[in-house]
Amino acid sequence: MMKSYIYLFALLGTSVCSSFAQEVPGEQAYRTALESIDTDLEAEIQKLEELRKSISEEKPSLAKRAHESAATLRRKKREYEIAKTTQASVDGDLKKNEDDLKHFRDERNYIDGMLSEFRKNYQSNVPLPETHAMGEAFRNADQHGDDGTTATLDLVEQMARQLSAFGTIKTIEGEALGKDGVMMTGEFAIAGPVSWFASSDENVSGLVTDTGNLQSSVVDGTADHNAIRALLTGGEAEITLDPTLGNAIAMDEVEGNFFDYIKKGGFWVYPIMALALIAFVSALLKWFQFISIRPVNVRTVQSVINEVNKGNRDEAATVANRIKHPAGGLLKRGIEVSEKPINDVEETLYEKFLETLPGLNRGIALIAIASATTPLLGLLGTVTGMIKTFNQITIFGTGDARSLSGGISEALITTAFGLIVAIPALIMHALLTRKIQGIRSAMEMVSLAFINGLKQKNA
Repeated sequence: MMKSYIYLFALLGTSVCSSFAQEVPGEQAYRTALESIDTDLEAEIQKLEELRKSISEEKPSLAKRAHESAATLRRKKREYEIAKTTQASVDGDLKKNEDDLKHFRDERNYIDGMLSEFRKNYQSNVPLPETHAMGEAFRNADQHGDDGTTATLDLVEQMARQLSAFGTIKTIEGEALGKDGVMMTGEFAIAGPVSWFASSDENVSGLVTDTGNLQSSVVDGTADHNAIRALLTGGEAEITLDPTLGNAIAMDEVEGNFFDYIKKGGFWVYPIMALALIAFVSALLKWFQFISIRPVNVRTVQSVINEVNKGNRDEAATVANRIKHPAGGLLKRGIEVSEKPINDVEETLYEKFLETLPGLNRGIALIAIASATTPLLGLLGTVTGMIKTFNQITIFGTGDARSLSGGISEALITTAFGLIVAIPALIMHALLTRKIQGIRSAMEMVSLAFINGLKQKNA
């Protein structure tokens, strides 16, 4: 309809413009233009009427279609809202199911971890003879998946049965190593974590310990064979019990004696022991030497000086001989040269003093060398032991601690021996040096007293 109006106004405008554009003279031209306009106007009005009639005819169907479209739109909106609500509900259920699944998986992993930990602890606490008998069950429990879980649950049930039978003696047949390393066949009597073994030939019996390679070993002589047999037959018996489960026996075997430690320490222990022997002998000899030395009595020294001043040199020498001290030798030498000038006497006493010092200091240097050298030898043994240990790590890795124990023992034992020797040697060196210093001071004091006494006489 709008298109028709536009077309009509365009036609009128064109006609008017054309009329004004042409220079038609007179009224006839004007009338002709008006008639043409009227004719065109009537034609356009007719078209407009036809267009209105067409619109009126099409309007009900269009309204119906619009109504149907609106109804369809409303229905689709409702369906969309329902679908959206359903989708949110489905998403919520899906999220809840995912959370539940994760929770169940976490519980399953936790249960599997607990079962795995139980399997390890159970095997470590089961007596070694029973471990061999249950080897197949433990291997099945090590499998992955449901089979391993089922086998582990069977172990749980078996442990429950064992707990219900707690307090009874369990007997099983098996093999164990005897004292000579020979595999023996016999029976095990198991009471909780403690077990005893009695061989079939009745030659080996005792407590059972672990050798470290999952092999039962019998500590022969730790239990009577008849007592074990009584337990195996369900009777009563007094039998040896090791509450440490073999650890006390193992510690006793590991500790050893003094010579075992020397052997474990390696090569450098022997020079340390040699220096220890030298230091000990030197200190012992010096101690015996100093025991015979008695403190100098001031009255005795004054008595010698008085006798010399009186001219009784023989009596003075007799008194000096009773002095059990190196200072007594100084006095005797001073008595011999007492008639000489003071300077000569002083020089003679100093020579005697210097002559006495080597005897006092003899052996002290050996003790000092031992106290200073043995820690260094111990450190050297530590270094060589650690080198040996790292060489073994390069070859065998760090999985087996037993293969590394030799180098570590050598490293620690040499250091220990070095300190054991050095500390007493250092103490003895300090004590003996102090003793020598005291003897020297006494000798110097006696020399000065003797010289001063002669000066008073000459004065």
